[in-house]
Order: sequence, then C-alpha cells, then structure tokens
Amino acid sequence: MPARQTRKPNTLAGTQQAASAARRPSSVKSADRVFDLLELLAGTGRAMSHAELSRRTAIPKGSLTALLRNLITRGYVEYLERTQDYRLGQRAYELARRGAHHRDLVRLSQPWLDGLVRVTGESTMLAVLRDDMAERIAASATPRAVLYTTHAGVLSPLYTTSGGKILLAWQPAAEREAYLRKVSLQPRTEKTIRSVSVLRRQLQVVRDEGVAWSWGEFTAGLVGVSVPVLDAHGRAIAALGITLPESRFGELRQEAVLQALRSTGAKIADAVAAVAVK
Repeated sequence: MPARQTRKPNTLAGTQQAASAARRPSSVKSADRVFDLLELLAGTGRAMSHAELSRRTAIPKGSLTALLRNLITRGYVEYLERTQDYRLGQRAYELARRGAHHRDLVRLSQPWLDGLVRVTGESTMLAVLRDDMAERIAASATPRAVLYTTHAGVLSPLYTTSGGKILLAWQPAAEREAYLRKVSLQPRTEKTIRSVSVLRRQLQVVRDEGVAWSWGEFTAGLVGVSVPVLDAHGRAIAALGITLPESRFGELRQEAVLQALRSTGAKIADAVAAVAVK
C-alpha cells in the first residue's frame, strides 16, 4: 500500500491571511459602543434621551439599554428620573480629574525623587491611594547594589508598607474605620501586622509623628520610611518614601533623612499646587 501523503499547508496563503488580519483594525463592538456613548455625552455637555443616544451612536435600543444600565451602576452615566434623560456621571469626571492629577504628580515629582536619591543614597518612591491599596506611581532607584528593584506600578496592601500606612493614617476617620472593620490582614512576611488593634495604634502614632515605618512587612529584609505629601487643606495627596536593605539601616542618618523627606514632600506639594491654580 502506497504511503499516504500528508497535504502540506499553503504557507504563503496563511502568511497572507495573517498579514491581512494584522492590517485590519481590531475592534470590540461593546467597548466601542461604551466609548461612543461617553464621548457623545462628554462632547455635548447636556442630558440626552434614550432615543437620541440610540440615533446618534447607531446603537440598537436593546443593546443601548443594557450598556446604559451597566454605566449607571458604575457611576459613569446618571439617569434623570424627572426627564428620563441621561447625562455623564460623577465617576467619569472623577476619573478624568484623577488621571490628570496623577499624570501631573508623576511629572512634577520625578526630579525631586531623583534628587532625594542623591541626598539619601537610597531608592525613593511616591505612592497614592488606589481603592484599598497603595500604588507606587513614580520611583527612582539607587545606583548602590541592592537585591530588589524599585519601579512604578507596584500595588501593596495599605497595612504592609510605610507609604500605605501614611495614606491610611491620613484618610478621613470614618473611611479609615470602615477599612479597619473590613480588612483581612493577610501576612506577606513573618513581620506583617496581623492585628487590627495593633494597626490602629500604629496609625495613631504615624499621624502624631508624621512619619511611618515598615520593617520587612511587605518584602523581607527591607526597611521603608515615608512621610505625607499634603495639599493646602492638610490632605495626603501622596506618600513619599525611601526603601533600603535592613543591612544598611545602621548607616542611615535618620534625622537627616526625615528632614530631606519632609522638605522634598513640601516641594512636591508646592509644585502640584502651582499647576492646579494655573
């Protein structure tokens, strides 16, 4: 019996199909429709009826109803019962403001973070509140040999880092207590805080002294120290800190470092305030 031949794939045709697909713009219809809705509401600046939204976005009314329901639940669209119209929701405005604020905060703080590295010899970072987490939005790494990396984008539980404790300590009392009632203190290391009562007492000390420490509570072997970056109303818009190995802590001139942190935090706050009033 002759050997059965296996048909070889038409590699040229396959390559051409892949190239053609790559040239076609990708599109997720539901995502496009959400953006069409938000852009229309933002662009007109007024409330619009269901019929007008459907007509101007070419979204079928049934699909539009489902999209609006989700956007209303998330706060990006508001439904006006009296007129039965729809307008852009508060969450959309907050998202735009927060994005612009964080962009300015990163841009304005980076030179100061770099300068703080030169003063302290250690890695520096800036963190902001992101729901129930601390998000590192900017950083500057020390040139000294270390066994860890410092980069933006890291999320950490508020109770595990010095920056997170600063942000938590400067939350309004009602919001802080709501967090403490619901939080589950999952250990990251052997030194992570495991008691809410201990955390509550520590936060009071942080608020009184204006500085927070983390002793290997997020990453074993690392020490973190942070101070708040305060706006004109005394609210913490960010936490500014340095991180170093425990092995180098003995070399740290604590008072000089704290003074440098507080001075740099005040300069970052002034830079942000200057942009806000323009």
